[in-house]
This record gives sequence, C-alpha cells and structure tokens, in this order.
Amino acid sequence: MRHIAVALMAFGGLAASASADLAFSFADPVAGRQVTFNQNGIAGAGSGLMTYDQNAVINFIIDGSDEPNPFSVNFPNARMEMQMVVFAGSSFFGTFLAPAQGFFRIYDATSGNTILRGDATGGAFLRFGGTSSLLLSSDNGFSYTFGSELQTALTNAGNLGRVPTDPQEGTFTITDAITTVVNPGSSSIVGPGGVLRSFVANTSYSGNTATVPTPGALALVGLGGLLAARRRR
Repeated sequence: MRHIAVALMAFGGLAASASADLAFSFADPVAGRQVTFNQNGIAGAGSGLMTYDQNAVINFIIDGSDEPNPFSVNFPNARMEMQMVVFAGSSFFGTFLAPAQGFFRIYDATSGNTILRGDATGGAFLRFGGTSSLLLSSDNGFSYTFGSELQTALTNAGNLGRVPTDPQEGTFTITDAITTVVNPGSSSIVGPGGVLRSFVANTSYSGNTATVPTPGALALVGLGGLLAARRRR
C-alpha cells in the first residue's frame, strides 16, 4: 500500500498549491479612437451603450509566469467585441461614478476563436478629471471565461485543465474622451443629472485572475502519480 500513499501525498501536494495567476493586457492602438459611447437610453433613462471598434488591431498579451509551468504568449492579431451599458451616475468631490454592466470578448482574428471573455453583472464607470476607467471585479459580479485559444495556450505550456477562480479583475483605462455632439458651454462628457453624453475615446486594458485545475485535471495527475508509484515498486 506504500505506493498508494505516495501517490496520494503527491496528489494532495498538488491540490494544496493549485492556485496560480494569469495576467492579461493590451495597449491603446496607435491610430484613432476605438471606444464609442452612444447615449441612447438602451436600458432606461440616462443609460447608454459602450462599444469597441472591431477593426482595431490589438496585441493581446497573456502573462502566465505564475502558473505551475510558467509561460507567456501574445496574440498580435486580436480584436475585441464590447457591449457595456453605463447608467446615469452621480458626482462627489470631483469624482463621477456610474454603474455599468455587460460583456467584452477578445478573439484571435486569424482563427476567429475566442481568447478571453469577461461578463459583468456589476461594474463601475469612474471619471476623475480628464481620465476615466471601467472597473470590474468578481466582488461585484464579474467573471472570466477562457476561450479555446487560451485553453490551448495553457495546455501547450503543460497547464492542462486550468480555469479562472476568484479574485478576477479587469480595468479599462479610458483617455482622450471627446463628446460627439455639440454641448454649448461645456466640453465635459458628463451631462446634467449624471447622464454621460455620447463620446469617443482611447482605451488600454489590464486584468488578472487566479486559476485552479478542474477536478478532472487533478484526477488525471493523481492517476499518473499512482501509476508511476506502481512502476517504481
């Protein structure tokens, strides 16, 4: 029975150190403004829809240096689809805050396959001075889904069957926002009653998630340890 105990010890050690991290990012593409906010009342009075230009080429970077088998990969021909609803907000001490919800999907334009998707039932659009951010956190209803391209990258690096777990975070830094309608006496994207005016802007993105192996992946590793112990015996 000693070989079984050895395998179980190896399996237990793997489970204890199963949590790791992935980080994601892309820089603002050089040409033009890619973010568009349309004040259209899509989800009720004061709400509007934020989208991203899917013709804009982004270099999506995945940093897996904290994974069990460290790796990094980038997708230089990535695109992003975004559908984020931003609601009317309020200002305090020079800071504007509004609820937001929706999704974004980053995909490889070469294959058409999804790399990473983020879904938010709760998020926040924050503006301070001339800079804004879209803040997303699993503490407030945000979660990632790994697409087939990311799953393949993890598998190729020897990190089979890993999935996102808490904490999960994402931030879009929104800069150079300009309104797309004439607003006499004001160039601010925040209008009366805390309603965002239609605007276009630049954005960069960074995010991260902890990862854990699926139960099936752990079982396979445990079985491999058991078979190896038997061969040694």
